[in-house]
Amino acid sequence: MHQHSADCQHTTIDPQTKQTQLTIALLLLGSFAAAELVVGLTSGSLALIAEAGHMTADSLALVLALVATRFALRPKISVLSDSLTGIMAESSPPALPEAVWEVWAALVNGLVLIAIALWIAWEAIQRLHTPPEAIASLPMLITAAVGLVVNSINIALLHRGSNHDLNLRGAFLHVLADAMSCIGVILAAIAVTTLHWLWADGVISLVVASIILCSALPLVVQSVRVLGEE
Repeated sequence: MHQHSADCQHTTIDPQTKQTQLTIALLLLGSFAAAELVVGLTSGSLALIAEAGHMTADSLALVLALVATRFALRPKISVLSDSLTGIMAESSPPALPEAVWEVWAALVNGLVLIAIALWIAWEAIQRLHTPPEAIASLPMLITAAVGLVVNSINIALLHRGSNHDLNLRGAFLHVLADAMSCIGVILAAIAVTTLHWLWADGVISLVVASIILCSALPLVVQSVRVLGEE
């Protein structure tokens, strides 16, 4: 038991390092999301539009994770100033543990992932009922490939410490789901180009939505469990 605790402490990422990780990932993800959305709209690919929305939401989730990390870095300040009240600091209510901010961020990240997965699934089902007349598969393929590179960089960046930090794990799962989405879009683009399977765009979107949902549910359950123990 003591050895396990010592191992967890040893692998915990320094808050300042974690802040740097999240900032770099946010810049990479946010800068690519707008370009992906433009290409998705012009190519007519639902999978690419869904991936652009996914990246945009993930950028917001990284902002949330970054804010939670900043909260954890702030020094604890007593609500009432001793100079004004004359009350001893020991009599003040106990401050909220710093880790709670990050667990809340992980919970919200997981809920956002679930919402994104449900939205993608709904749009994919609509696309399957009414397939598009044409999809520009080459821009779709190139954009998804670049997105995969961007997310691979973020995966390598955020993987360190994600096993023992719920906040980092939430951010890591976001970019991991993004990478899987990009792979799905690449497969759909190949199917559209070589086999003219326009319905593949909707099918891949539905598969990606299922993968995102499966990755988000454990994060939400664990976050709720940790918050219930506080």
